[in-house]
Amino acid sequence: METFLKRTGLALSALISCCALAGTVTTKDGQGFTGLVQFADAEHLSVGPAKGPRKLIALADVLTATFDPPLNPDQLAHGAPMAGKGRGLLASYHDRPNFKGRVIYRLDETINHQWRSKQPVFDLPRDYFSVRWSGELEAPVTGEYTFTLLANDGGKLKVGTLEVGRMEALAGFRERGKVTLQGGKRVPFVFEFFDNYGEASARIHWQGPGFQAGPIPSRQLYPAVPVTRAPRGIAGKNGLLGSYYQNRFFYGDAVLAIDPKLDFAAVKPPKEFADKNYSVRWTGQLEATHTEEYTFKVETDEGVRLWIGGRLVVNQLSNRALQTFTGTAPLERGKRYNVRLESVHRTGGGRLKASWVSRLMQEVVLGGTTTSPFFQPPVPEKLEGGEVEESQMLGVFSWGGSRLAVAVTTADDSAVRFEEGSSPTRISTVNVARIVFKPVPERYRARLAAQRKGVLLTNGDFIEGELQELKTDWLTINSVLFGIKVYGRGEVIALVLGKIAGKPPRSAKYEVRLENGSLLFARRFKLGKGSVEVDDPTVGKVNIPLAELEEIRAVKR
Repeated sequence: METFLKRTGLALSALISCCALAGTVTTKDGQGFTGLVQFADAEHLSVGPAKGPRKLIALADVLTATFDPPLNPDQLAHGAPMAGKGRGLLASYHDRPNFKGRVIYRLDETINHQWRSKQPVFDLPRDYFSVRWSGELEAPVTGEYTFTLLANDGGKLKVGTLEVGRMEALAGFRERGKVTLQGGKRVPFVFEFFDNYGEASARIHWQGPGFQAGPIPSRQLYPAVPVTRAPRGIAGKNGLLGSYYQNRFFYGDAVLAIDPKLDFAAVKPPKEFADKNYSVRWTGQLEATHTEEYTFKVETDEGVRLWIGGRLVVNQLSNRALQTFTGTAPLERGKRYNVRLESVHRTGGGRLKASWVSRLMQEVVLGGTTTSPFFQPPVPEKLEGGEVEESQMLGVFSWGGSRLAVAVTTADDSAVRFEEGSSPTRISTVNVARIVFKPVPERYRARLAAQRKGVLLTNGDFIEGELQELKTDWLTINSVLFGIKVYGRGEVIALVLGKIAGKPPRSAKYEVRLENGSLLFARRFKLGKGSVEVDDPTVGKVNIPLAELEEIRAVKR
């Protein structure tokens, strides 16, 4: 059976094999080209190595083009990056949004969580919680790296000297930052996240010299734990993470250790603990060798509970005599299941042996190569329509479907104005269909789909009316039922000014995606020095730095 370590290595090998070059161009006749993708002029792209002959391709023939320029184009010829030997990050999940209250420790392979309205982990609420991931990151090669933060509600990321993000309620926007890292050198990595109310997600993507954006591979992440919290270290590759608490209630800070197998003649507490009245929680994931029903056994003289894949299979927390408890769970071959075993030690020590067996597998102790102390997050599920990120629903939408992921400063019946330094600086109000300030909970999205004019409030109410004025802290509408109404910006999820067409404007030839998440429709381009001007039918002319281009795609008719 493949071990978790082998699978991680295979996944990384696949990553490395595709990292030697930057962008890609696919033409309408099915040809594909990979290399450094650049604008040659307003009507052509060029693709090829940083040095040497390049292919000239007419924009009219392009189906898709992605741009991923490295800091130093010469690095395209340097081959595959160096693979790290990490496993992931230490995560502390708190049941309050201020990193206080009850804490659950876990080792996460990466940060790519799309919880929506579900609990982030067991025993935590769906709302009003916080998480801190801490450790170190090792860059595979020297160069400039872009980190993308997708947090709903708020989050702040620190990578070396880079700090990006906002610890604001219902932030939700996609944040990006760039930093130069040295290949093979580890730097501190900390991501703090909190959820206030509604759907929740926390995702960190990176993009570096020669590879496109995606979740950070676990091999480039290393958990870092204060010595006072993990005197035995957490360097083990297999087994389960043990969180040892100085009480019988799994509460407060814990001493952490990776225990390779759950087979103890006596579960000894850390030396700084009293010899009784402590508790231990082991967490991780296991992988079944066959698709069938498995029997799990726990031999102990203390209280114990065991969950497999979220199913409670043993529930004997009040036990005080040496007994063997059993429970069953159906498992599928090759699938990873969450494991959680809790043990309460009232008198100290205590025998504990956990094992599992099936018709096709001999009984073995829980641990070893079939278990991992690190959690692999499930792949985020796509919503209907292909959306994954809440950030795709934020920003200013034109009636033609363009989206500007920029902050609005003011608006009235003549123009919607953006923060200083934005391009464009304003857009005519008649071309704006919707302004979404905060992530829209899934249960409220149908109210926007109706495309009635008015405001969607955080309590779910939709108040029909016409926009009068939008300022920094408040907005005014003329309500059909209530007359002139004033709302604080914090009360408003979205402002609807008109309808969004179901397809791009007729004159649009290309769909243009930018690094900040903006989506434009271009009828033509004009190349400048270090930038390209995109002529959007409903937004107008937008000047885009070439480094911020992410993708160009031909509009389907």
